[in-house]
Amino acid sequence: MTRLSKSGLFFLFLILVLILPAFASENRGAPPIFSRTEDPIVIAGEKLQPLLNQEISLLGLFADRAGKLSPVPFQIDKKDKDGQYTLEMTKSGDKWQRNPELPSSLKLEKNDEIVFRSRDLGEKASPDKWPSSQGLEIEVTDPVNQSKAYAYLLAFLEPAPRSPVDFIEFRPESSLFLSDELSSKIPVFLNFLVFGRDPKSPNLFDRFKLRIGTSFLFGKIKVEKTEEDFQARLLAYTDGPIRVITIQELRADLVAGVKSPWIKQVSISYPNRIDFPIEIHIPFRPGLIINEAHATNTFDFSENISGSILYYPSLPAPLVVDGVMSPAELNVPSDYPPWCALAGKFGGIVTTLKYDDNVAQADIKKTFFYRDDRNYRDQFDNKPGSFGEMGIKITGMENLKGGVYRFRMVFYGRKNFKPGDEKEFLQIESHPLEAEIHFPEKPLTIKKGQN
Repeated sequence: MTRLSKSGLFFLFLILVLILPAFASENRGAPPIFSRTEDPIVIAGEKLQPLLNQEISLLGLFADRAGKLSPVPFQIDKKDKDGQYTLEMTKSGDKWQRNPELPSSLKLEKNDEIVFRSRDLGEKASPDKWPSSQGLEIEVTDPVNQSKAYAYLLAFLEPAPRSPVDFIEFRPESSLFLSDELSSKIPVFLNFLVFGRDPKSPNLFDRFKLRIGTSFLFGKIKVEKTEEDFQARLLAYTDGPIRVITIQELRADLVAGVKSPWIKQVSISYPNRIDFPIEIHIPFRPGLIINEAHATNTFDFSENISGSILYYPSLPAPLVVDGVMSPAELNVPSDYPPWCALAGKFGGIVTTLKYDDNVAQADIKKTFFYRDDRNYRDQFDNKPGSFGEMGIKITGMENLKGGVYRFRMVFYGRKNFKPGDEKEFLQIESHPLEAEIHFPEKPLTIKKGQN
């Protein structure tokens, strides 16, 4: 082999060593960026073993942003051994008081839940950067693209540093939920919805409507019930920086002054999401005493949404909500869609309806109800007319068996919404974030003064 050929081989080798790794790295691409911002993250206390029995006031949640670990908002909600929420505030007569079932010093227990938001997660931080030497790492993975983000739950000898941010506020006297995103009011059913914390903002809702009809004696006797026949009372609540949990009791006026038993319902509201649970208790098969029964549950929006568009998966083209039933609106698909989105100058709202197996397997027919008619009149409307009124109509309820039937309507929303953004909200349940807990390789002890 000549000297020239040896030199050529040397330079070829040098090129392979220096250039190919960079080329391969470029082909591999950068790791995916974690971009989930709308998800709440809920972790059971039993997964946080090293910190169990720590006083909650001594725990803080931190995230690394631009190389700095800072406190981020979180809350820990108490649950009893049966998995039921033990809420912070209960009613005694006409006054609210701290729940007497709660000890004066709360500790993290295995049934509890720690809750925070995906938008507050940060980068991975090594234990030597933690402001306390006892704690754990929470690694959150987006199953859609395998991107990751992190938070750190740490324990201190003194009250832990806390973020001052409070995403949601609850006013029990008026049943008013206030946040920078969605604000609402639920005295019995959802009748108030605005974006932002100002309760004087234009209300996007007129009212929730519940219409139940039954007939007896081969149609000779008919009974109609509406949302006006329901009563509610608030029993307890927890108002945290991430979510508000309430327990209400509901009952209905039946016939001839007879009222149903009080039924307890738990509701959880986040700044960008309102869970609206509905339970129907049927003591026996209705068909034994009635010939026919039907129900229609709808949300009737106010004229403040006029000019917005409505769309959902089976709809051929978006509908314009303007108080006038167009030919397209008169012929909307009858199948109830898995979700609907309403987008306009006010922002955007995404609604979903979930129901349990009892409802799914029941011998009933579920169809989509829609009305956009400013001239429609209903004696119970807060304001005349229906704008984008939508919901579910159920027929054949006389075929139901005795039992409990649960529905769950969920509202998501934000101001800076555009069509397509519904994917961000829908993936909260379709592709939930996955949380994994990591502990330091060696157990660490708290050093006084580190906080």
